Amino acid sequence: MAEGLTGSLAQLPLVDLLKMLAAGGQTGRLELTSGLDQGALFLAQGDLVHAECDMRTGDAAFGLLASWPNGQFRFEPQVPSPARSIEKPLDRLLAESARAASEREALRRVVPNMDVVPRLAKKAPGPTITIDGADWELLASIDGSATAAELARVRLVEEIDMAKALYRLKLAGLGEMTPAQVVGPQQRALAGPGFFQALTTAVAAAMGPLAEIIIDDAVEDLGFTRATFPRDAVAGLAERISAEIREPEKRVRFQQTMLQMLRGAQQAA
Repeated sequence: MAEGLTGSLAQLPLVDLLKMLAAGGQTGRLELTSGLDQGALFLAQGDLVHAECDMRTGDAAFGLLASWPNGQFRFEPQVPSPARSIEKPLDRLLAESARAASEREALRRVVPNMDVVPRLAKKAPGPTITIDGADWELLASIDGSATAAELARVRLVEEIDMAKALYRLKLAGLGEMTPAQVVGPQQRALAGPGFFQALTTAVAAAMGPLAEIIIDDAVEDLGFTRATFPRDAVAGLAERISAEIREPEKRVRFQQTMLQMLRGAQQAA
């Protein structure tokens, strides 16, 4: 594979891509991007030897990359790995990631988001109930008004751990999840003209003089206008535009620029 391989994970999933590279005994760096997130996998003669993403390395980084539903990839052959953080064979890693994906899907079906309000089940699931101490303490703290996110903050636990605990209570027949009541429409902060001016400059550098048209089409696809575009939808807009940039170097520079803009906006807020 003398030249780099690029494409979309929607068209060539990571599992199939890795199997193809492994079967070819490839050595090199597989760069992955999804919106503003970036990561990399390194292969040596077909073996996956290193993964890095979001300040993580090894199995944890691979699991995070394998969970991305879509994104872009670029394989650079003959790039040596900076370290070895993975010892498991690829087949085992892929099996573990598939199992984790199945578990996440099961969890989402019970706790679709952290805005749900846990409530006690109205009927006991059976004459005898056995739960561990931590789940009992959670059960005792459910008052029918606090959301899952609020319970996580009060109990000083990560949201994913709270979701797993609520999942266990649901499976045990002790709890139910209901959507939070909507108090009223909330005003969403707007991206503003300054953002679109900076975005136009970044898109023009990556894609040329049609930047204005490209931006307007992407904004319209998301269901907004420039005047109504919310700040919390900027990441989705950046991902949509990034997918249209064909040259990998320009796409990476655009993503880096957008990441800096987002960080600056967060600090200003």
